Amino acid sequence: MSVSSSSFFSHAFKAGCGAILLLSSSAASLLADDAKPAETPPASPALKQGFQLQETDDIALPLQPVKPLSAGDQLRNDAVAWFMSGRVLETRNEPRRAVTAYRKAIALDPKAIEVYRQLVPLEFQLNEIEAAVQSATRAVEIDPQEYELWQMLAAQAAISGKLPEAIHHLEQAVHSSRVGKESIEAMVLNKSLGVLYSATGQPDKAADCYEVVFNALVHPEKFNLDSRVRSRMLADPQTSYERIGQVFLDAKRIKLAEEAFDLAAKTGRIGAGNLNFNRARVLLLSDKPEESLAELQKYFDAQRTTKGRDAYQLLADILEKLKLSDELITRLETLAAKDEQNLQLQFFLAEKLADANELEKARQIYETALPHGADATGYVGLARVLRKMKRSSELLDLLNRAMNKLGPEGLVHLEAELKTVSEDSQIVDGLMAVGREQAKAEPSQLTFEKAFLLAGLAKAIDRTDDAIEFYRAAIRLRKERNIQLYAELGTLLNRAHRYEAAEELFKEALAERRSAPERAQLLSMLARVQLAKGNLDESLKTIEEALQLEPGDKFLLFEEASLYMHARQWDQAVARFEKLRDQFPEEKRVLRLCQFSLSNIYVMKGEYRKGDEILEKVLEVDPEDNQVNNDLGYLWADQGKNLDRAEKMIRKAIAAEPDNGAYLDSLGWVLFKQGKYQEALTPIEEAVKKNTGGDSTLWDHLGDVQFQLKQIDKAVESWKHALKSGEEEKFSDPKHIERLKDKLKQHAPQASQPKPATPGAP
Repeated sequence: MSVSSSSFFSHAFKAGCGAILLLSSSAASLLADDAKPAETPPASPALKQGFQLQETDDIALPLQPVKPLSAGDQLRNDAVAWFMSGRVLETRNEPRRAVTAYRKAIALDPKAIEVYRQLVPLEFQLNEIEAAVQSATRAVEIDPQEYELWQMLAAQAAISGKLPEAIHHLEQAVHSSRVGKESIEAMVLNKSLGVLYSATGQPDKAADCYEVVFNALVHPEKFNLDSRVRSRMLADPQTSYERIGQVFLDAKRIKLAEEAFDLAAKTGRIGAGNLNFNRARVLLLSDKPEESLAELQKYFDAQRTTKGRDAYQLLADILEKLKLSDELITRLETLAAKDEQNLQLQFFLAEKLADANELEKARQIYETALPHGADATGYVGLARVLRKMKRSSELLDLLNRAMNKLGPEGLVHLEAELKTVSEDSQIVDGLMAVGREQAKAEPSQLTFEKAFLLAGLAKAIDRTDDAIEFYRAAIRLRKERNIQLYAELGTLLNRAHRYEAAEELFKEALAERRSAPERAQLLSMLARVQLAKGNLDESLKTIEEALQLEPGDKFLLFEEASLYMHARQWDQAVARFEKLRDQFPEEKRVLRLCQFSLSNIYVMKGEYRKGDEILEKVLEVDPEDNQVNNDLGYLWADQGKNLDRAEKMIRKAIAAEPDNGAYLDSLGWVLFKQGKYQEALTPIEEAVKKNTGGDSTLWDHLGDVQFQLKQIDKAVESWKHALKSGEEEKFSDPKHIERLKDKLKQHAPQASQPKPATPGAP
């Protein structure tokens, strides 16, 4: 049915048709909604009605070939007709109608690469991102040399934060046979790829790419690079001579780095201070630390700040090379005394003082410098000092200040320090005690930010009672009673199986004055709690109340279907998911949720083939989707088939979401099924620690792995955890419960006995 790329355009002419005469009636009608059918001349009854784009146009009549077209030829003709319609609509600046025409062309000829070249940019332009990615992916499968489409895929992946995917796409583009080794395309692609390699910590690969860019800038005639483009490249911070030199230095390509820095100096595109700094780096890598120190001193003498803390770290590296590290703090103090407004210098000095356990001096520097700039580095450093000094009250106040002063990006820098705080039980106890004292004070000194921070900290380390206490405090302190707080606390209570408390919480929230959408959202959360209590009827009444507030809401309808699914009423659930899927065929998110849910139901019913088929279709449409790669990979692993491919798919999902507990469990399970028991242990242990839900299955998997490693005592304990978790679920799988009981019956007596277990499946 399809034709090769080279024959797509020519097919119209082989069929003896011109561009407009080729149009099928449906394609022509898309071009002109107001096109008028011409009157059929009475002397020629065989002729069909024609079309006019304007009243003054000649009538366009379809040709009647002497030899009737085959079905395949007719399909190809129609595909070209739709393509030409799309081109005309583009010239009229009607992109949406053009997209419709191109999609019809592809439906008739799915391998017509010329159509994809027109369609993909338009879909991106119209912000139909998912469709554009799917179209581009199909196109590069048809023709892997389409470097421009690879480039578009890379750009979208980078925007979405999927840097490994972006790198893969750009690698395909760079290696396309249509990209000349010395061409503007090669330079542009290598520049983009080099930036991504640098961002992902791959200095050698980044330097390889930047060598192409450097060669183009130094020898523009080889790349047909005109002066305007070259000037723009040199003005771009990512491709300036200085940046190129830095990339070469990171890869220890010293000679190339020197060349780049020299060119930066000759062209006047680098300041004197930056030149001193970069030369100091080159000299240090050239094993000339004394000369390097002298060059860096010129940077300091001029009180330059452009290189931030990197300059002071370079000083530390030089002194270490000279075996003079004990002079670092003294030198930093001398510099800091001369440049008191240099916050990065002050913070670096304080950091080194803290490393040397001179905590009080470090604290004073941080406290003096912080009011002059709300810098995340300063807050993190001072938090570290206060933690080491065990000053819980000051630490809590500091964290409160940080949450108020820093934006979301700044707060990310605090995460590592908060993790360290969470691992120190003494400081955590102190923080909780301070929070309670401040809450009891008259007037209360506990702020919303402090309460929220303490709740999150307690939740992260499974101090459930503390987390609940401070979440409730945060709700009281937040005047607008944010729904998100109720959702977080409700989830915590649910996970702790405190269903009565969770139900009371949501009813408390519903007692307040709220908009219809907010009430519907709270009712949806309440319905889940009621189901967890085992009351399906009450849960369904609650979700019905939500639907009365928001009639036809697709996500509430999905929630209703999910309630039946979790209650294991398969027929009711399937009917609702299928109805929802058919009701919102264009809502891709809803469609995807329904597909995953239906697959899950069929698997739980034991109809694995149906479950497979649904996910296989999803994977075919979107091979980059993390969830389908994980879910289908796990499903195959559970059945013991396609194990190598399943492992690759699951690893692909983990590469995108390395902290996803469900994905880690899938990886452990596929490794288990391959007999790689030792390798399987770590990811499943990590999954259990993350407590992502489905605890019974996770503990069961861990027990199976431990059994195969002959850790019988541990396996029995894990299976006991699995059984306890499963029995606490009101709608648990009875077959799973029986399997766990059988394992414990067979192997619990072996626990704590020195005799090794008999090999075999548990």
